[in-house]
Amino acid sequence: MTLIYRGKTKDVFALTNGNLEFHFKDDATGYISDGKPVFNSGYDKVVGQIPGKGEISCKFTRYFFELFEREGIPTDFVEMGSRPNIMVVRPAKLLGAANQAKDFKGSDEIYGLETVFRNEVMGSWWRRYPSSIPGNKLDIVEFYAKGRAGEPDILMVDNALVSLGMMNEEEMETTKKRTEKIADIMRTEFLSRGFHFVDGKVEWGRDSESGNIVLIDDLSPDTFRVCEGYDLDKNGNCRVNAQCITTDYRQTSNFVRCSNCFEFVEVQGDVKRLIEAKNILSADPAGLRKLAGAFNL
Repeated sequence: MTLIYRGKTKDVFALTNGNLEFHFKDDATGYISDGKPVFNSGYDKVVGQIPGKGEISCKFTRYFFELFEREGIPTDFVEMGSRPNIMVVRPAKLLGAANQAKDFKGSDEIYGLETVFRNEVMGSWWRRYPSSIPGNKLDIVEFYAKGRAGEPDILMVDNALVSLGMMNEEEMETTKKRTEKIADIMRTEFLSRGFHFVDGKVEWGRDSESGNIVLIDDLSPDTFRVCEGYDLDKNGNCRVNAQCITTDYRQTSNFVRCSNCFEFVEVQGDVKRLIEAKNILSADPAGLRKLAGAFNL
């Protein structure tokens, strides 16, 4: 067994039979506030650990991947590994586009393709479209190319996927429909257990043998968000959004040394929109245990 990738929330090993082994870790992403970690799956920086998180993430992935297979959505899942936080998968080629501009500084390949499904106005959707009411119903699928470490993911226009040769038009439409089906399945699964499914993302790749596009990677509280205490009206909009969701609009700033004096001066930076929901469970240690208990994991 050979280590081939060390990620934020799991490590990937190559097995002698050609398959891969995922080792899910207790590391959790989020941000630091007042010197303390705030766990939030919408962020990419590891800020601490949640005991038992790796095992829960692995079991969630198995639960949903097996469910998707029964519903006709192909995945790379093979079996569970020797420990509860280990999963065996078939190898798949990441979807991307080779760098054709190597003579130009800053050029790079595009690698790794994800689809994001949004059932509610939250996160980056609201930051991009602040005219939307937070907590209102959505039924949206978006394509993203995975960003390099420390870089944001790249929102992709559908036709760009075909133009860049990442997938053909039929594959693009099939992948979008499969994502919509995944979102519908997960919405039903969580609703039956008293939770509201907010949003999530899944990754796709080409099976190394067949060349067909299949669901890969994982589907765990690192990749989706759910909440409790919701109250949806007949149109699917949240009626308690004002009590749960907070937004802000701030201009960042940095203090730099003045070029012709010894004082530090404040330099205004970018304007950022912030949105948070207090009832999100999947990023919180107690909420993580509650979710696992609801699924008997």
